[in-house]
Parts: sequence; structure tokens; C-alpha cells
Amino acid sequence: MQVTVLYSKKFLNDIATLSDDELKLIGDFAVSLKSSGFDGLPGRNKPSTGVSKRHAQREKLIQYAIQNRLWHYHIGHVEYDKNRSFGDWTSEYVVQYQNNNFKEARFVSYDPHPPFKLPPPESLD
Repeated sequence: MQVTVLYSKKFLNDIATLSDDELKLIGDFAVSLKSSGFDGLPGRNKPSTGVSKRHAQREKLIQYAIQNRLWHYHIGHVEYDKNRSFGDWTSEYVVQYQNNNFKEARFVSYDPHPPFKLPPPESLD
């Protein structure tokens, strides 16, 4: 199923500083979503509700992720860790996005992981 890809203002501003390699990886992710949806992605793709049980604001952050439909995808930069099976590869950087019923993905942030931090509210505008 094809997915519509949108971008927040902050995401568009932030990608201006990225390398050509990073832009290609993000572009490949967007093209893949538009043509094949979430099927066949090499990287780990998951909801951003997996907040550490030790985090003092765990419940608040989980609710924030749920309310804003936040997910993240391991984009493959600098490279994928391929010790897991295809589709569950991880990388140092992730694209954080809002997942609207698997029909629309709105890219809101591009960040290193770890540490994993949810995008601030201004990234969602």
C-alpha cells in the first residue's frame, strides 16, 4: 500500500545541513514509502513508545508519543548493523515521523540514536 509522505517545517530546515549520503538515504526511504508502503524496508521501524522503564517521565513521554503518533525508522546512516534479520537492521540515525494509520508519514526529525529523544513540539509544526 502506498504511503503519502509529508514534511514538517523544522524537518525541511534541518535537512539543509545534512550530507549528500544522508539526503539520499532519507530520499530512498520516502520513495520506498510512496511506492511500496512500509513493506520491505531494511531498517527497524517502530512506534516511539519504548521509553526506558528507568526514565522519570516515562508515562508522560509514552503519552506524548501516542498522542502525536510518533514512530522512528533506522535510516542506515552511518551504516546498518546487520546482525539482525533484514527489516530489523539498526543504525546510529533515525527519521522520526508521525504515522497516520500507515497511510501517511510526516517526517518531523532526524536524530542520532542512542540516545533516543522524542522530537520537541516545535518539530511537529
